[in-house]
Amino acid sequence: MFTVAQLKQCSCTIDKSISESGVSNCQTTRLSDGSSLYYQFNCDSVWLTLNNKLNRKRVIYVLKGEDYKDLCGYNFRLGYQLAKEYKKYLLFRSGCGANGPCNFILIDKLTGKKVKEFGELIYNHQGMGHFYKFVIYFTSDRLNRLAIHYLDSGKKYFIPVNPVHFNNAIPEYTFDDVTIQQSKLLLKYGLINGKTKIITFNISTHPG
Repeated sequence: MFTVAQLKQCSCTIDKSISESGVSNCQTTRLSDGSSLYYQFNCDSVWLTLNNKLNRKRVIYVLKGEDYKDLCGYNFRLGYQLAKEYKKYLLFRSGCGANGPCNFILIDKLTGKKVKEFGELIYNHQGMGHFYKFVIYFTSDRLNRLAIHYLDSGKKYFIPVNPVHFNNAIPEYTFDDVTIQQSKLLLKYGLINGKTKIITFNISTHPG
């Protein structure tokens, strides 16, 4: 549900270890449509609020309960972290283990409701990574097909792949580089024998 306006809570005076854990800096992220995102925390929980362009607030993520004190310092990995803003949606990274994988969650920017969970995505792992108008993922555990999914339009294109090449603990991490060059998406990955393969996808003939 959307919430009424309230003052930001960003401290725990009872237990200083929570405030010192780095649970959240409570800074506000301004979005292109006038919406905003901001974390808050107290002694019992940490939560992320979406204030949409109609100035309606909705809590879209919360960590609370018995594990809060032990886990609040890992909120930068476990909680929602904005990966990319789209016209209609917000893409968040969440639930990352110490060495991956993560879970990516799509939220409707107007309603704040969860639209889809992707699991791990394929992207450049530098900082938060770089995302385009589309996301890339394996369509199933069979690992024989990739999806190029334009989020705002909903269009999907599929690329067949050899599942033998991705027989890893985290198949998505097989990809070394994901770039666009001259209207072509290049997905580079290494094989067990040390050779490199590049999957090429022409985005000019497969628009979103």
